[in-house]
Amino acid sequence: MFPFGSFLVVYALAAAVHAAIGPSGDMYIVNADISPDGFTRPAVLAGSSTLDASHPGVLVTAKKGDRMKMNVINLLKDVTMFTGTSIHWHGLFQKGSSWADGPAGVNQCPITPNNSFLYDFDVGDQAGTYWYHSHLGTQYCDGLRGAIVIYDPKDPFRHLYDVDD
Repeated sequence: MFPFGSFLVVYALAAAVHAAIGPSGDMYIVNADISPDGFTRPAVLAGSSTLDASHPGVLVTAKKGDRMKMNVINLLKDVTMFTGTSIHWHGLFQKGSSWADGPAGVNQCPITPNNSFLYDFDVGDQAGTYWYHSHLGTQYCDGLRGAIVIYDPKDPFRHLYDVDD
């Protein structure tokens, strides 16, 4: 029989694996050593807290028509890597909010360490699966990327597929 304490530990781990933020929330950008291919290396990770930063980064969710308000908090400290950062919301139209598109040096200045930037934009009529990634230096290659899922509550084909949350 499973002791109750073990159940709580398993439940807490499962909840952490399925953590998601959105359409509003804080996204923490941190450094950590990871071994995605069996070899440990420094990385840049995203999480809903400093404790759950992962590769790929935290899942961002919203519904069609939502206003996205992601406060990206830069806690990067590894000076052997870029310490500024930015987030590009790949595939999402930035109609009227090009300043929130994310390319550092083009649409915005990098978010400096120990500072934050509020990405505030409308999702509009878009729905589906997209992704976010850093748009500064090699941070995309160093692990700063993750999924965005925008649900359509009136999706006429919803009955044809499962939704994994």
